[in-house]
Amino acid sequence: MNMIIYLISSATILFSIAYFVLIRWLLHQWRQLDDWITTTPTLPKTLVTILVPARNEAHNIRQCLDSLLQQSYPSPLLEIIVIDDHSTDATPDLVRSYQSQGVSLLMLADVLTHPTQSYKKAAITAGVALAKGTLIVTTDADCLAPRLWIHHIVQSYQAQDWQCIAGPVLFHQEENALEEFQSLDFMGTMIITGAGIYSGQLLMANGANFAYTKAAFEAVGGFSGVEERASGDDLFLLHKIAQRYPMKVGFLKQIEATTRTKAMPDLRSFVQQRIRWGTKNASYKGYQVTLVAGLVFATCWGIILTFLLSLSGSIYGILCCLLALGIKALADYRLLQEATAFFNRRDLRPAFGWAQLGHILYIALLGMASLLVQRYEWKGRRVE
Repeated sequence: MNMIIYLISSATILFSIAYFVLIRWLLHQWRQLDDWITTTPTLPKTLVTILVPARNEAHNIRQCLDSLLQQSYPSPLLEIIVIDDHSTDATPDLVRSYQSQGVSLLMLADVLTHPTQSYKKAAITAGVALAKGTLIVTTDADCLAPRLWIHHIVQSYQAQDWQCIAGPVLFHQEENALEEFQSLDFMGTMIITGAGIYSGQLLMANGANFAYTKAAFEAVGGFSGVEERASGDDLFLLHKIAQRYPMKVGFLKQIEATTRTKAMPDLRSFVQQRIRWGTKNASYKGYQVTLVAGLVFATCWGIILTFLLSLSGSIYGILCCLLALGIKALADYRLLQEATAFFNRRDLRPAFGWAQLGHILYIALLGMASLLVQRYEWKGRRVE
């Protein structure tokens, strides 16, 4: 028993140190990434198509479309297409009420000839085929876009000649502790996303703020090869474009280009969402994302197991548990301190303490669930 405690406790210390080094490296990469500032604005000349896949979003679609129609970008150069994914509520009717303002509605049921595990990928593929824009920008139907969103995306595209652009996404308008936890977790993820893309070693993105040229989408064959993965429309496409166009992928580090949405309001929807995100890990072709996810997973499980083993009274186990927890907490504190400062969310800092414990349980338990659970429910569909 003592040998087991010694081995697990020692391994946990090593995992936590590796985690600390990883976070320090990511923060360094993030700080090296310049804030995007339009110093000498160029004349907008890029035709942009915004794609909004939507399924049963009657409660959100108006606010989303209003924010898109209020963009500062010239309206003759902006096309908005909502792809309705077999909604059973009033979503299509609400979108039709915006057609006089230039919003187009594409019914996925009219173009999809067979069932699929990934209706969102099918919706985006159909939207790209219809799009007139040189630059495709995607967001979700429950998101709000700031007025300068498209302006910053296009300016960065024209200045950097990027073929793929990832932008920040945040949760907002939190109403309970669970939503505050999600906001902190997601802000940290945005720092990691920007740092990873800048380094070229850890490619991540979020489809709620994602852009790519139509030419790049077509050149890599869209989602071919991953059509049957229910999630991952953003990550898989990012990896394919980065492989085809090295050094042509960028992260838009600009708070004015940050889209916002609401966190999951209850534990059940939160668990379903994170399991959905986690199930795509097995399909990554690059090892970096999997390696980092594995390190975080091992660190959290190590802390939990060391704590449980230390209940036997082992002084070594207790000390290792406290040390590993302290190392991880310090790394996360620095990450979230950077995130809350950049995104002007210092109001969430009082939640750092309890959120740390929640993060350990969340990573360990939901990480395990994403490995074991092959079925989950999302948007009223059963996914296998």
